[in-house]
Amino acid sequence: MTERTNVDPKSFWNAKILGWEDSRYGAAAPTLVERVAGGVSTSLRFRLEAAVTLLAPHLPGRRLVELGCGSGLLAERLMTLGAASYQGFDISDRAIARARQRLAAVPLADRMAFDVAAVGDLGPQGDALVFSLGLFDWLSSADIAHVFSIGRHGRYFHAVAELRRRSIEQLIHRAYVHFSYGRRTGYAPRYHSMAEIDGLLEQAGRPPAQVYRHARMRFGIFVTDLDRAASR
Repeated sequence: MTERTNVDPKSFWNAKILGWEDSRYGAAAPTLVERVAGGVSTSLRFRLEAAVTLLAPHLPGRRLVELGCGSGLLAERLMTLGAASYQGFDISDRAIARARQRLAAVPLADRMAFDVAAVGDLGPQGDALVFSLGLFDWLSSADIAHVFSIGRHGRYFHAVAELRRRSIEQLIHRAYVHFSYGRRTGYAPRYHSMAEIDGLLEQAGRPPAQVYRHARMRFGIFVTDLDRAASR
C-alpha cells in the first residue's frame, strides 16, 4: 500500500481488478474511462508477452510464485512451458475466485493454486522463482524489501514503473490516475528509481538487479536476477 492514503487496498482492488483486467487485456470494459484507458494500454499487453518470452528459458522444472496474480492470466501459459508448479497470490478475493473458476479444468490444473494474501503476510518462498507484473507500483518500500527477502533463496523477476522526470507517457499516466480515482481516493501507483530498487535489494541482502528495458514498455522495466537482461 502507498504511504499516503487511508483506502483499504482489498476493497479498492475488489472493486477495480476485474474491470481493469478486462479493459487492458481485450474483454469488454465496464466503464467509458476504462475502455479509453484500455485502448491505450498496448504497453501493458507488450509487457505481458515480453514477460513470457524472458521467463520461458528459466521455467522447466521450477516452482513459480506470482504475487499480485489477479485472475491468473499467465498461469496456464507458464505451466505449459515446463514449470513444475504455480502458486498465485492476490489481495482480491474476487480475482482469486475468477482464477480458480477459469482454470479449474485446464490441463495441469492440479499443479496450480490460487490464494488470497497480502504481500506482508507471506513467509519465505524457498527456491521458487518469485515474480510480479505491476504489483510494485502499489507497494510501500518496506513491502518491496519484504518481497525480496521472502524470495532470497530463489530467483526473482518483477515489473517496475521507473521514475522518469521528463516522460510524456508518465505525465499522461499520472493524469489518468488523478482524474479516474487518485484525487478521490488518495490511492495511486508509485514510480521507482533503480537507486531505490537496488537499495531495497541490499537491505534484503541481495546484489543489484539486472534491468530489462524496451521502448514499447514506455516507462516500464523488468528487474531480475535471471541471466538475460538488457543494459541499464
